[in-house]
Amino acid sequence: MIAVVGATGFVGRHLVARLASSGVSVRAVARKPAANAPGVEAVSADLLQPESLQTALRGVDTVVHCAAITADRKEAYPGQYRRVNGEGTRNLVAAARMGGVKRIVLVNGLGTRPGKEGSYMRTRWEMAESVRSSGLVWVALQPSILFGDGAPFPAAMARLARQLPVMPVLGGGRKLQPLWVEDLVTCLVQCSADARWDGRAIDLGGPDQMTFAQIDDLILATIKVRRLKLPLPLPVARIQARIFSLLPNPPLVPATLELFEFDNTTDLDAVHRTFGFQPHGIREHFEHHGLDG
Repeated sequence: MIAVVGATGFVGRHLVARLASSGVSVRAVARKPAANAPGVEAVSADLLQPESLQTALRGVDTVVHCAAITADRKEAYPGQYRRVNGEGTRNLVAAARMGGVKRIVLVNGLGTRPGKEGSYMRTRWEMAESVRSSGLVWVALQPSILFGDGAPFPAAMARLARQLPVMPVLGGGRKLQPLWVEDLVTCLVQCSADARWDGRAIDLGGPDQMTFAQIDDLILATIKVRRLKLPLPLPVARIQARIFSLLPNPPLVPATLELFEFDNTTDLDAVHRTFGFQPHGIREHFEHHGLDG
């Protein structure tokens, strides 16, 4: 039995669908799980309620941990990133140990590092440390930004393009290496079933390394919107992000900008070398499927 924790999130729902379609026994764990699909057992649990996790993981062999507040979302209250990502992961690990889970697969992010106290990056590091020190067999996948059906990053950039008179170019010359969510899912499925990657944190990216200006151009062309591009230095972007954070659903929050302080890239052949298949490119995908295909 594989339990996908965070089953209603962006990565989690894609993974649950893939596992179910391949006939794997899967338990979809979330605070408000969707109605059961064929072959899927839906269980309600909360990372901040340890007793609910113990029930959700009963009889589970492998846990895939996709439940986290991602950097594109603002905190509902101060300290929510650390509470959910850090404390929540510690609760999950403790429940997994108590329930006899054998393996935990973590979905984190490329470039995860300790970060400064109080930063969003520190919460990602805490997730990784909890899994590494769990005493369980573990593997962590760390992708660059994701694209595909429901991907938050391209959607947020498209919203900015539609709402603003100019298109901000964030991060200067920093580069990203977008990965298709279904390619990440393929890697997760392999790690859930095969021990060859155990004990490793694996950086993942697609076949293209692109600057923010190039990604802006691609998104503008895909949604057929014309905008003048305006370089937005990170200090100015941080001010803008704090202002945007006053909105209920902001297109940019300060946590996102922490991921733009370094090149969010890895080796171009990282997926092929590690998992044996060639990942999809974002240009061809957007051309044939748009932002959400």
